[in-house]
Amino acid sequence: MSAPGFEWKTYALPAQAGSALRTLETGAGTDEPLTIELPDLTAWPAPLDKARILLESAAEVEHALLVQYLYAEYSLKHSEDVSDPDQRSAIDDWSFVAHKIAREEMGHLMTVQNLLLALGLAPSFEREDFPPRKDLYPFALHLEPLSQRSLAKYVMAEAPADASGIDDIAALATASAGTTVNRVGVLYGLLALVFSTAEQVPAGPAGEPWAEMLRRLAAAAYQQAPDEAWHLPDGAIDDQTLERQANPSSWQRGSVRVHQIADRASALDAIRDVAEQGEGLTGDQEESHFGRLLGMYRGGDASLPFPAAGAWVPTRAVPTDPRTDDIAEPRTRRWTQLGDLRYALLLGFVEHHLLTSDEDQRSTLAGWTFSEMFQLGPIARTLTTLPSGPGVGAFAFALPAPQHLPATEAERWAIHEARTRAAIATVEELQGADPADAEDGLLTDLLASDRERLEQIAAATSAPGSGSGATTSFARDVLALFRPIDIEHMIDQVGMDLGQYEVVRNSARAISERVKSRGPRRMPPPPDPPWTEDQTALFDRWVAEGFPQ
Repeated sequence: MSAPGFEWKTYALPAQAGSALRTLETGAGTDEPLTIELPDLTAWPAPLDKARILLESAAEVEHALLVQYLYAEYSLKHSEDVSDPDQRSAIDDWSFVAHKIAREEMGHLMTVQNLLLALGLAPSFEREDFPPRKDLYPFALHLEPLSQRSLAKYVMAEAPADASGIDDIAALATASAGTTVNRVGVLYGLLALVFSTAEQVPAGPAGEPWAEMLRRLAAAAYQQAPDEAWHLPDGAIDDQTLERQANPSSWQRGSVRVHQIADRASALDAIRDVAEQGEGLTGDQEESHFGRLLGMYRGGDASLPFPAAGAWVPTRAVPTDPRTDDIAEPRTRRWTQLGDLRYALLLGFVEHHLLTSDEDQRSTLAGWTFSEMFQLGPIARTLTTLPSGPGVGAFAFALPAPQHLPATEAERWAIHEARTRAAIATVEELQGADPADAEDGLLTDLLASDRERLEQIAAATSAPGSGSGATTSFARDVLALFRPIDIEHMIDQVGMDLGQYEVVRNSARAISERVKSRGPRRMPPPPDPPWTEDQTALFDRWVAEGFPQ
């Protein structure tokens, strides 16, 4: 489920605190206080609650920005469409910048996943889907052709709080978004506050921008809730999760940076690095996302500024917020469906990589993820040559169903297999329906790689512990774990009949957590004794084997 909306509240700071995130100076040259706006997080009282909601929101924001930047890149005209050499050069530069930033957003997304895992939380690949708006997001997600108006939103979302000389861009961004664009840096500033100790915040170097920003945030946040409600305690980070976190050796390529989280210090380094790569707070401003997007907007000695509406048009006639079901042209629809399947495979492989600690499988899944990333561009380029409505086709980036993988390895591999078979069927349909696709090199390569992948999936699912060769059964083993009084109690209390296979199968994750709990919600409830280690191991083995009946 996607993160909820947030109410923003205004907090006064002493005038000497200097500029702050989303700051409004109410009286330049006077003793009037400055103000800072923060989202109200009082509904999440504990530090871990705040970390969870902020990290899940950050994951959604990074995912949304990633697909918007890719869509912007894919909307640009091809070189052969442009005769003017300066315009062609500008389009090539803009395409390169948008693609590079999108790749770096993938690194940010993976780092956020590692932060979630380090706190014992589940990976999150939710994404704000258009058109709803969440108040902590920079702006409502829209897949739209790159324009001066959309670029203004991107500049402001990545802008540092004290960026100057961009009032015209801020005004256009507000007009484009229909509201003030929130800066992504607010999220990471609050995350830095939550992952810091109360002692670390005032101890930061005087005059250092990052440390000063944290102190201003803390001054406002402590008005919302006392300091103990903001700082994660020692021991909150579990270094045993490193075996499931995304490893930089597999994921870092070029300027893509992925951080593993082993302790508080590495978490703070990761949060700061993501913030600075976006905003350029203390690093190279020109190499930050803000600096590069601003360069696209303004232009420079070697590049044209991005054209305003009514000037020359650098993009193809791609739609805004395309939906696969709305496409009438059969060939365009099939290519769009193929794009949706590749996107679903990519998301599934990334999530599975983070859910397993098997090194061989993690390596395979990471390789498959990068393979799918490389396919997005060629599919998008084909789509922008195909007719759709009054314009051309475009990558829809439709979220898959189910969006998250199921609880067991067997079920996860079954999802990958089903999606791969659907991709094969779509390619075969494309090749058989239109002569232009019959000998398409991309489709031929996809067909070969997908058939090879099916063989690898079959090998993975036949491996020990993958769900085949089951040693347990519900009727013989699992049902015997529940006493008649347990079954009767659960029926009376929550309407859950533990004597029914489907009920236990569908609630297996919750049952596993309850029987291992030592708190008041333990099952069986106190004063009855808890399950033994052998009993919990038997139940977990039944789950891992794919719920044999």
